[in-house]
Amino acid sequence: MKTIGLVRHFKVNKEFPIRQMVTVRELVTWLEEYDVADIEEGQTDLQGLNWEKCFASDLPRALKTAQYIYPGEIIIMPELREITPPTFQTELRFPFIGWAAFARIAPLLSRRYKRMVAETEARIDRALDVILSSEAEHVLVVSHWALMLYMRKQLIKRGFAGPRMRMVENGKLHIFRDAEAQAALRQTLR
Repeated sequence: MKTIGLVRHFKVNKEFPIRQMVTVRELVTWLEEYDVADIEEGQTDLQGLNWEKCFASDLPRALKTAQYIYPGEIIIMPELREITPPTFQTELRFPFIGWAAFARIAPLLSRRYKRMVAETEARIDRALDVILSSEAEHVLVVSHWALMLYMRKQLIKRGFAGPRMRMVENGKLHIFRDAEAQAALRQTLR
Protein backbone atom coordinates (compact mmCIF):
# COMPACT_ATOMS: atom_id res chain seq x y z
CA MET A 1 0.00 0.00 0.00
CA LYS A 2 1.51 3.34 -1.09
CA THR A 3 1.95 5.83 1.75
CA ILE A 4 2.83 9.48 1.15
CA GLY A 5 3.98 11.59 4.09
CA LEU A 6 3.79 15.36 3.67
CA VAL A 7 5.90 17.51 6.01
CA ARG A 8 6.12 21.29 6.08
CA HIS A 9 9.62 22.65 6.67
CA PHE A 10 10.67 23.59 10.20
CA LYS A 11 10.07 27.13 11.46
CA VAL A 12 12.22 29.75 9.77
CA ASN A 13 14.39 32.13 11.84
CA LYS A 14 12.83 35.21 10.26
CA GLU A 15 10.05 36.97 12.10
CA PHE A 16 7.02 38.17 10.16
CA PRO A 17 6.73 41.98 10.26
CA ILE A 18 3.15 41.60 11.52
CA ARG A 19 2.77 45.07 13.01
CA GLN A 20 4.57 46.95 10.26
CA MET A 21 3.25 48.81 7.25
CA VAL A 22 5.31 47.76 4.24
CA THR A 23 5.56 48.57 0.54
CA VAL A 24 5.67 45.90 -2.15
CA ARG A 25 9.41 46.46 -2.47
CA GLU A 26 9.91 45.91 1.28
CA LEU A 27 7.70 42.82 1.13
CA VAL A 28 9.75 41.34 -1.73
CA THR A 29 12.99 42.04 0.18
CA TRP A 30 11.56 40.34 3.27
CA LEU A 31 10.51 37.30 1.18
CA GLU A 32 13.99 37.04 -0.35
CA GLU A 33 15.53 37.09 3.14
CA TYR A 34 12.99 34.51 4.34
CA ASP A 35 13.93 32.19 1.46
CA VAL A 36 17.56 31.99 2.62
CA ALA A 37 17.09 32.27 6.41
CA ASP A 38 18.10 29.39 8.64
CA ILE A 39 15.59 27.11 10.39
CA GLU A 40 14.93 26.23 13.99
CA GLU A 41 15.54 22.52 14.20
CA GLY A 42 12.47 20.77 15.52
CA GLN A 43 11.04 17.31 15.96
CA THR A 44 8.99 15.29 13.49
CA ASP A 45 7.17 12.15 14.58
CA LEU A 46 7.64 9.85 11.59
CA GLN A 47 5.08 7.40 13.03
CA GLY A 48 7.60 4.56 13.14
CA LEU A 49 7.32 3.98 9.39
CA ASN A 50 10.32 2.96 7.31
CA TRP A 51 10.42 5.89 4.89
CA GLU A 52 12.21 4.52 1.85
CA LYS A 53 12.46 7.67 -0.23
CA CYS A 54 12.41 11.40 0.41
CA PHE A 55 11.66 14.22 -1.99
CA ALA A 56 12.21 17.86 -0.99
CA SER A 57 11.81 21.36 -2.34
CA ASP A 58 15.05 23.00 -3.41
CA LEU A 59 14.50 25.97 -1.07
CA PRO A 60 16.98 25.85 1.86
CA ARG A 61 14.33 25.67 4.63
CA ALA A 62 12.74 22.53 3.13
CA LEU A 63 16.02 20.90 2.18
CA LYS A 64 17.53 21.48 5.65
CA THR A 65 14.39 20.04 7.26
CA ALA A 66 14.56 16.96 5.03
CA GLN A 67 18.25 16.47 5.91
CA TYR A 68 17.41 16.73 9.59
CA ILE A 69 14.54 14.20 9.60
CA TYR A 70 15.58 11.77 6.84
CA PRO A 71 18.90 9.89 7.03
CA GLY A 72 19.09 8.74 3.39
CA GLU A 73 19.46 10.31 -0.02
CA ILE A 74 17.10 13.21 -0.68
CA ILE A 75 15.76 13.84 -4.15
CA ILE A 76 15.62 17.60 -4.70
CA MET A 77 12.67 18.80 -6.78
CA PRO A 78 12.30 22.46 -7.79
CA GLU A 79 8.66 21.54 -8.59
CA LEU A 80 8.06 21.34 -4.82
CA ARG A 81 9.18 24.96 -4.39
CA GLU A 82 6.82 27.38 -2.66
CA ILE A 83 4.34 29.30 -4.76
CA THR A 84 5.74 32.64 -5.85
CA PRO A 85 3.52 35.30 -4.33
CA PRO A 86 2.03 37.84 -6.70
CA THR A 87 3.63 41.27 -6.81
CA PHE A 88 1.92 44.56 -7.44
CA GLN A 89 3.06 47.85 -8.96
CA THR A 90 2.38 50.33 -6.18
CA GLU A 91 4.18 52.35 -3.55
CA LEU A 92 1.28 52.08 -1.10
CA ARG A 93 1.99 50.81 2.38
CA PHE A 94 -0.19 48.08 3.83
CA PRO A 95 0.13 45.89 6.90
CA PHE A 96 2.11 42.74 6.15
CA ILE A 97 -0.98 40.62 6.82
CA GLY A 98 -2.92 42.81 4.35
CA TRP A 99 -0.50 41.88 1.57
CA ALA A 100 -0.91 38.21 2.49
CA ALA A 101 -4.70 38.52 2.30
CA PHE A 102 -4.47 40.36 -1.01
CA ALA A 103 -2.19 37.63 -2.42
CA ARG A 104 -4.84 35.06 -1.48
CA ILE A 105 -7.60 36.86 -3.38
CA ALA A 106 -5.44 38.02 -6.33
CA PRO A 107 -6.30 34.92 -8.42
CA LEU A 108 -9.96 35.90 -8.16
CA LEU A 109 -9.22 39.37 -9.54
CA SER A 110 -6.64 38.82 -12.26
CA ARG A 111 -6.16 36.46 -15.21
CA ARG A 112 -2.42 36.65 -14.70
CA TYR A 113 -2.72 35.26 -11.17
CA LYS A 114 -5.30 32.67 -12.26
CA ARG A 115 -2.74 31.48 -14.80
CA MET A 116 -0.08 31.41 -12.07
CA VAL A 117 -2.30 29.19 -9.89
CA ALA A 118 -3.02 26.90 -12.86
CA GLU A 119 0.72 26.63 -13.59
CA THR A 120 1.40 25.79 -9.94
CA GLU A 121 -1.26 23.08 -9.95
CA ALA A 122 0.22 21.62 -13.17
CA ARG A 123 3.70 21.71 -11.59
CA ILE A 124 2.41 19.85 -8.53
CA ASP A 125 0.67 17.31 -10.75
CA ARG A 126 3.95 16.63 -12.58
CA ALA A 127 5.82 16.32 -9.27
CA LEU A 128 3.23 13.86 -7.94
CA ASP A 129 3.54 11.80 -11.14
CA VAL A 130 7.25 11.37 -10.36
CA ILE A 131 6.72 10.79 -6.62
CA LEU A 132 3.94 8.23 -7.09
CA SER A 133 5.86 6.36 -9.80
CA SER A 134 8.55 5.60 -7.24
CA GLU A 135 8.89 1.91 -6.39
CA ALA A 136 9.05 2.82 -2.70
CA GLU A 137 6.03 2.00 -0.57
CA HIS A 138 6.58 4.81 1.96
CA VAL A 139 7.57 8.18 0.45
CA LEU A 140 8.28 11.33 2.42
CA VAL A 141 7.77 14.78 0.82
CA VAL A 142 9.14 17.91 2.52
CA SER A 143 7.70 21.09 1.12
CA HIS A 144 5.77 24.28 1.96
CA TRP A 145 2.39 25.21 3.43
CA ALA A 146 0.46 26.44 0.37
CA LEU A 147 1.97 23.78 -1.86
CA MET A 148 0.95 21.06 0.60
CA LEU A 149 -2.67 22.23 0.35
CA TYR A 150 -2.55 21.74 -3.42
CA MET A 151 -0.78 18.37 -3.03
CA ARG A 152 -3.46 17.19 -0.63
CA LYS A 153 -6.14 18.13 -3.15
CA GLN A 154 -4.34 16.21 -5.91
CA LEU A 155 -3.69 13.16 -3.71
CA ILE A 156 -7.40 12.96 -2.84
CA LYS A 157 -8.24 13.19 -6.57
CA ARG A 158 -5.82 10.32 -7.17
CA GLY A 159 -7.54 8.05 -4.69
CA PHE A 160 -5.60 8.69 -1.50
CA ALA A 161 -7.13 9.26 1.91
CA GLY A 162 -5.63 11.58 4.46
CA PRO A 163 -6.26 14.34 6.97
CA ARG A 164 -7.79 17.74 6.31
CA MET A 165 -5.20 20.48 6.37
CA ARG A 166 -5.76 24.18 7.05
CA MET A 167 -3.04 25.69 9.17
CA VAL A 168 -0.17 23.31 8.52
CA GLU A 169 2.24 23.13 11.45
CA ASN A 170 5.97 23.25 10.81
CA GLY A 171 7.54 19.81 10.99
CA LYS A 172 4.27 17.88 11.38
CA LEU A 173 3.78 14.70 9.34
CA HIS A 174 0.52 14.27 7.40
CA ILE A 175 0.01 10.72 6.12
CA PHE A 176 -1.92 9.86 2.94
CA ARG A 177 -2.63 6.27 2.01
CA ASP A 178 -4.02 4.67 -1.11
CA ALA A 179 -7.74 4.52 -0.19
CA GLU A 180 -8.53 1.46 -2.35
CA ALA A 181 -5.64 -0.55 -0.92
CA GLN A 182 -6.69 0.50 2.60
CA ALA A 183 -10.28 -0.65 1.97
CA ALA A 184 -9.09 -3.96 0.49
CA LEU A 185 -6.83 -4.55 3.50
CA ARG A 186 -9.69 -3.87 5.92
CA GLN A 187 -11.88 -6.28 3.94
CA THR A 188 -9.31 -9.09 4.18
CA LEU A 189 -8.88 -8.52 7.92
CA ARG A 190 -12.58 -9.10 8.57
